[in-house]
Amino acid sequence: MNPFSPDSGSDSDLKILQISDMHLSASIDDQLVGVNTEDSFLSVLKLAQEKSWPPDLIFLTGDLSQDSSAESYCRLIQHLKKLQIPCYVLPGNHDVPSRLDDIFTLPPVTYQPLLHYKQWLFAFLDSETPNEEGGTLNETAIENLQLAINAHPDKHVLICLHHQLIPVGSEWLDTMTVSNPDSLIKIITESSNVRGVIHGHVHQTFQGHIANKPLYGTPSTCFQFKPLSKEFAIDNMPPGYRWLRLSTEGDIQTDVIRLDAMPANLDQGSAGY
Repeated sequence: MNPFSPDSGSDSDLKILQISDMHLSASIDDQLVGVNTEDSFLSVLKLAQEKSWPPDLIFLTGDLSQDSSAESYCRLIQHLKKLQIPCYVLPGNHDVPSRLDDIFTLPPVTYQPLLHYKQWLFAFLDSETPNEEGGTLNETAIENLQLAINAHPDKHVLICLHHQLIPVGSEWLDTMTVSNPDSLIKIITESSNVRGVIHGHVHQTFQGHIANKPLYGTPSTCFQFKPLSKEFAIDNMPPGYRWLRLSTEGDIQTDVIRLDAMPANLDQGSAGY
C-alpha cells in the first residue's frame, strides 16, 4: 500500500521524506565501495516519486557530499529544484557547514536551524565536528531550540540531525555518536512537545527510544553498513529512504522503502571508504 494513500492517514497529516547520506562528489563518475553515488541517489529519488509522492517536505540529513565540493552541492540543488517540493538540508561529517550556509540559501532548497510548519516545529541541528567522524552539538543551538520550544508550547517538535544520539549496536559505528548529547537528551526527556528524532550517519534502519520517544535511523541512498557489526562491514541491503506521516495530534507513522536491488558493483568486501 502506498504510505501516502488516503486510507493510511488523515488529509491533515504532514507527509515528509527523509533522504540521507548521498555522498555525492564533484564528478558524477566517482564511486564509493564500488557504487556510483550519483546514480544510486537518483534511483532512490525516482523510487520516492513512484511510491511516496507528493510529500509536503523533504529533509536531507547529512553527508550530502563526500568531498564537500561546491560542484556536488550545486548539482544536488539542481536535482531537488526539479521536484518543486520544499527541501531542507543539514550537514554530516563529510560536509562543511559554512559551505552549506553559502550555497543552500534560496528556496526550494535551504539550510536553516528551525522551521515552523503548521502544527510542527522542526529543528535541523549541526553535529559536524571538523576533522572528526563523530558528532558534537553546539550548545548555543540547543539553547535556542529550548527557547523556541518554550515560545511555541502548542507546537509538536521533531529533531533532525546527522549523527546518532544513542548507540545503534555496532561497536565501530558507535565510536562516532554525538559526543555531548546530554543537553539535547534533557530537552527530549523533559519536553512533552518533542515527539521524536530522525538521523542519518548509520547507513541502516534503526529505531531506539529516549524517554519513550522514538529515534529513527535511515538507510543511505548508496551503500549500507551491516547492523550489529563489531567492525566496518557492508550490508547486502539495497538503498532506500524513510517516509514520515505526522498528525496534528503529534503522532508519527513511519517506514523505510528500499530499491528492489543493490547497486551494481557494490564491493561488500570493502574495508572502508
